[in-house]
Amino acid sequence: MSRSAGLLIAVPALFLAALVLSAGPVRASEKKVMENVVVEKGDTVEEVSTAWGYVLVEGEVEEDVRSGLGNIEIKGPVGGDVQAGSGDVYINAPVKGDVKVGSGDVHLGPEAWVEGDVSCGGGRLARDPSAVVIGVERAGFSPEFDEEDPDAFLGAAGWALMTLVLAAFAVLATVVVPRPLRAATRSLELSPGRSLLLGLGSFPAAIILSVLLAITGVGLVLLFLLWPAYLALVFFGLFVTAYFLGRKVVLATGHYRAGDALAAAVGAVLVAAAYQIPILGGLVFVVLALIGAGATFSTLLSRWRPGVNRPTYASYEDYLNDRRDA
Repeated sequence: MSRSAGLLIAVPALFLAALVLSAGPVRASEKKVMENVVVEKGDTVEEVSTAWGYVLVEGEVEEDVRSGLGNIEIKGPVGGDVQAGSGDVYINAPVKGDVKVGSGDVHLGPEAWVEGDVSCGGGRLARDPSAVVIGVERAGFSPEFDEEDPDAFLGAAGWALMTLVLAAFAVLATVVVPRPLRAATRSLELSPGRSLLLGLGSFPAAIILSVLLAITGVGLVLLFLLWPAYLALVFFGLFVTAYFLGRKVVLATGHYRAGDALAAAVGAVLVAAAYQIPILGGLVFVVLALIGAGATFSTLLSRWRPGVNRPTYASYEDYLNDRRDA
């Protein structure tokens, strides 16, 4: 809980930093968000990092090379670790650190020289006979997983527990507050940009309002109510986004008649999976919650408009049918 609160405080600054990095020219020493990174021959950079992009290293990297959702190809020396969350990794050069891959394959070429460990959780490990690995080689989850890497095991267990809790609360929301959940989800679908702006803007707005309330003595009482209410809004927004994503998946697979509960559970798993993205997973997790909170706030604003009558639907499937007829 404390980690999520800390990430929530860091969202505005991190989001602005991500925008600046994405808008500027691609330099391999920067941490990119959704761009490919290439280190050309003869170039030396400090580190390479991208959340969603392909990485090619033909020059030299002094420290780590990371990619969250892209492939990595190493043809030049790396002084640190090589990490990929969900992509294949090809090594054909010296690597002084570890090679860690989440769900992709690892290929070791004839000139590969890895001084650390080589591990791939959900893929396979293929190596040339001339490749050298000084450390331990692991592919999949071995029986010695608990003993060799207890921190990784605890992290996986914690993520699994978080996923179960999110899925349980998301399903509960479809039963306890189905109408607000569907209404906010419709707002997110119809105006995703507005939901994003309202969600990201809600945090600095809450800060400013807190300062104004703190100035007055009476406002201090409201201040203790503001933040619990705001955190509850963000928490509910996480379920809105989960329901939105899960519904897209079950609709695409033709299983929506299984009910809203299935959509909420599937969406909760997707949101929890986003938390596992290397480097930016926590930021993505919080931004997803803020987008849902923005959609909820947008729904509240639309309901306060006088003279506007909005139809209600028994299920989201009825809403989709009504849109198709229109």
